[in-house]
Amino acid sequence: MNSPAPVPEPLDRNPTSEEQQAAAAHLQRAQEEAAHSRRIPEGVAGAEVGSAGIVGFGTMGRGIALSFASAGIPVSVFEASDEAWIRGEAAVAGSLSRAVGRGKIDEAEAEARLRRMRRAGGFEDFGGADFFVEAVFEDLGVKQDVFARLDRVAQPGAVLATNTSSLDVDAIAAATGRPEAVVGTHFFSPAHVMRLLEVVVGDATSPETLATAMSLGLRLGKAPVPVGVCDGFVGNRMLYAYRRQADRLLLEGALPEQIDGALQGFGFRMGPFAVADLAGLDIGQAVRQRLAAEATARGEPPPPPNVADRLCERGRLGQKTVAGFYRYEPGNRTPLPDPEVAEIARRESAAQGIERREVGDHEILERCLFALVNEGAEILGEGIAEREGDVDVVWALGYGFPRDRGGPMYWARQVGLPEVVTTLDRLAGATGDPRLEPSRGLLEIAVR
Repeated sequence: MNSPAPVPEPLDRNPTSEEQQAAAAHLQRAQEEAAHSRRIPEGVAGAEVGSAGIVGFGTMGRGIALSFASAGIPVSVFEASDEAWIRGEAAVAGSLSRAVGRGKIDEAEAEARLRRMRRAGGFEDFGGADFFVEAVFEDLGVKQDVFARLDRVAQPGAVLATNTSSLDVDAIAAATGRPEAVVGTHFFSPAHVMRLLEVVVGDATSPETLATAMSLGLRLGKAPVPVGVCDGFVGNRMLYAYRRQADRLLLEGALPEQIDGALQGFGFRMGPFAVADLAGLDIGQAVRQRLAAEATARGEPPPPPNVADRLCERGRLGQKTVAGFYRYEPGNRTPLPDPEVAEIARRESAAQGIERREVGDHEILERCLFALVNEGAEILGEGIAEREGDVDVVWALGYGFPRDRGGPMYWARQVGLPEVVTTLDRLAGATGDPRLEPSRGLLEIAVR
């Protein structure tokens, strides 16, 4: 008589202390390995960066500038708007003041860091900077214009880096006469605090340029991870897959607080909807609009609206408008469930012909987490990421995947990749969602 199949452990089971230690050791090794890209031939070394130039002094630009100044690198910043410059100066001074108050640096060091930052009067005022970072609005045309202008003023041998979070680095490089000197440096906000740095390698990026960007990342105190060019690179491309399931579950019957609560129970500090409110719902809407326009240009139907689009139509953009997927009391960042959001979700479900039902927490975890793993495996199969550990570093350091679980790919191996494949097959059949079908990349690593 055959013995019954073992019952899988709950996905939200807390890891033991031994499992936590093993996960921490894995992430440490993965960070060390990620710093040595396989795309850099033996003997190729990065150039020393003596000074830097930054275009843009918004939230990202000033964080990046502060990262350079904190590493002892003089930085010139071009910001056309006087108002934005004044805002940025005040934000940088406030950040340094708080660091002094917490005892992380003393007054002398704070003043030294401020002295290393200066405002450039124009592109021609950057001097002989060795490394440039563009940190302007996430629009391909705007970034291409910046790179064309940098190409005219940057000295030979300078690296031109874009801080894009998802745009085509090859298209940006094409705006210059030196695409081999162009690389992506995707910093994470706040850039002077977050350690993750996705270093995006374009088709023409030279090994020397990549080596310079990677070694600079280490000098800035970051954890650099080399990634290839695709929409969203590693982190955001996986985020799209994760969020698609969360958004669909919201239409099928769950509410933001249940979905967020299930994922927090797994170990995320914040669930996807609270994170969206923090970032601003208009950020995600801009990405969806771009993807819809690209789909239309290919002759494909654009995806239907989701609840986030309906919230944006009502001016609910998240914490900055004290209303998004949640409501917020003035001066308080605590997300509060909002009956209006539940009603918007019900109306959108009806408009799309989706019958709402009871959704269990286990289904939420299966669909969101296994979709995340599925996309990560496909990214590996395409060569966008070099190692499974690279994917783990990106999601543990940049997206809040619980570190005591080692990252999504490491965690999936503990669950059992055959179990992940079987579950995705079942979910794809039950939901009719082809995106839940096991990816070719997942099937390849599941049999290794």
